[in-house]
Amino acid sequence: MSRSDKPQFWQAHINAWKASGLSQAQYCQQQEIQFHTFAYWRTRLNRTAAPKSRLLKLGGVSTASRISLALPLGIRLDVAAEDLPTVLPLVLDTVRDRF
Repeated sequence: MSRSDKPQFWQAHINAWKASGLSQAQYCQQQEIQFHTFAYWRTRLNRTAAPKSRLLKLGGVSTASRISLALPLGIRLDVAAEDLPTVLPLVLDTVRDRF
């Protein structure tokens, strides 16, 4: 496979995985592809395809405050406001990958 064919090859696998309803590990096992390679390409292609998320400034919120977020599946995230710039991008990436 040529170097220029790899992104299309892996994007096709990523699309098929999303449509499969399987976990990433199950899909890779079924397709006989290396999980770590699949994960590498999923991350690489996700970075180039997805626009960068931007955080909104929360006016009047002290960095000592705690923020509570309601996430899918009844998950509640309670985090210090000062940690939002670190935690929120990780949460957004996880939610995008899972839903």
